[in-house]
Amino acid sequence: MIRQNYYYLVAGLPDITIEQGKLQSGTAEFREELKTGLSRADYRQMELLFLAEDNRNLLSILLKENKTLSTGGSYPPELLAEEVKEPVLLKSYMKLFIESFRAETRLYPNLSYENELATLWFEELLNTKNDFLREWFNFELNLKNVMLVLTARKNGIPYEHQVIGNNPVAEIIRKSNARDLGLSAEWPWIEKVLQIVESEDILAREKAIDLLRWNYLDELNTFNYFTVEVLMAYYIKLGIIERWLRLDYATGEGLFRRLLGELQNSYEFPNEFSVKDGKK
Repeated sequence: MIRQNYYYLVAGLPDITIEQGKLQSGTAEFREELKTGLSRADYRQMELLFLAEDNRNLLSILLKENKTLSTGGSYPPELLAEEVKEPVLLKSYMKLFIESFRAETRLYPNLSYENELATLWFEELLNTKNDFLREWFNFELNLKNVMLVLTARKNGIPYEHQVIGNNPVAEIIRKSNARDLGLSAEWPWIEKVLQIVESEDILAREKAIDLLRWNYLDELNTFNYFTVEVLMAYYIKLGIIERWLRLDYATGEGLFRRLLGELQNSYEFPNEFSVKDGKK
């Protein structure tokens, strides 16, 4: 299959770094540029990167949270709200989740709603035909699971039922007692994550993990120059920068405690349990 090159779009990308202090334009503006600049097929692939926002919106609607819905997804919020009533246009994993939610028959009852939806999401994403996206989503899934397990271990929280995915690697992660989960040979980046988790500085941990993501994107595009994959990586990087422009210590601590809350799930902890987080 002949891959289309986007010389004008790629050549016009401003240089960005993870330490960016401000952005001339962000993901919203970049999406609008991509709508007109990419082929229809390539833009449909690009839209897979927007689904994380749709997932957040979907959960907010179903759980009746009083939140402003994001406009950064593949589906306009008003369309998503209508589709939740009787799904027709939504992705198959969303339809399955909505059906399960409405029937109160949890597909993964041990998981939080967010991780249950994420499990279905990743199952669909890992079947995408685009090599870059498949590798990226696989990395994100594995990184999320590794961080979850290492954080849970550090804080004495059971985690076996919180690992996302049903593949052989997820089973290894659930059951391994090894320091590196027995996967260092397959994933050299695990050693770096082991070091990162030891930091007591919440924001330093978050920044180090995002830098790991940033570098992995660069590795994936080593031999890509003007293809849609370069634009995909740029979009993801813009999202990382935007996150850091609105992240402060209190927000970082909130994210960390939210993770611990999800891990705790249905478990009861003794009164002496305390979270081993860092203080600024």
